[in-house]
Amino acid sequence: MLTVAGVFPAKRAVAVVGTRKPCAEAARFAFELAEALARAGVVVLSGGALGIDAAAHRGAMAAQGATVCVAATGSHGVFPPEHAELFDRIVSSGGAMVWPFADDAEVARHHFFARNRVLVALSEAVVVVQAPIPSGALNAAFWAKKLGRRLFVVPASPWTPRFAGSMSLLEGGALAATSIGFVLSSLGLGTRSRHGSEPLFPMLSKLAPSERKVLESLEESAMHADEIALRSGFGSSVVSTALLTLALEGAIEEGPSGFYRRRTL
Repeated sequence: MLTVAGVFPAKRAVAVVGTRKPCAEAARFAFELAEALARAGVVVLSGGALGIDAAAHRGAMAAQGATVCVAATGSHGVFPPEHAELFDRIVSSGGAMVWPFADDAEVARHHFFARNRVLVALSEAVVVVQAPIPSGALNAAFWAKKLGRRLFVVPASPWTPRFAGSMSLLEGGALAATSIGFVLSSLGLGTRSRHGSEPLFPMLSKLAPSERKVLESLEESAMHADEIALRSGFGSSVVSTALLTLALEGAIEEGPSGFYRRRTL
């Protein structure tokens, strides 16, 4: 059974999920991705949990867009309890709360897995922003593959344990969400910036493997070319060529000399 409060808009829907204990950069990415999806007219779905889920819901509402929370309890419960106000805001802002359990159902471990199946079924694509091992987001990724939904995963350095689950999904063939623009363009939504109407990164889908790997190695904070070479595993000449291409495409910025950072929407 499904109990719904509010309105589930008849629009395209994308799920944004991840760990309850994200790093600050991952939480910010989830917020900004949800903002961009909402501005593109997409409904942002998530599970109402702490961390990435909450950031996604709030990002969509910050853009005056609709967000839907698929909860892990019945309609009489609130989990986590500190999100009671957030759930009220989701409904009052034009979104919806969805409870796929009996009204009096309390939170239980198996409810999260069942909730994920519903969450993914309601979405056309799933974006895993950050997932350690173990992580409920990995179960959402399982359902994305089983139900034939497109699966995007934000990449990270392979030595970052809090992204170990994310890296395993990438090894399994998930699309690397190298930027907000890439996710939007892959979904046919365009890649528009917050302050303009021109495409931001129109050629990301056509990057060479070495260029994509270099881009995945970059962060929003400035990194020296030597560190980029170390992270990517390429020699300095390959990295220099890739950085030049990425700079010309507007995907990265240089400064100070020898340092580069990834641009965001």
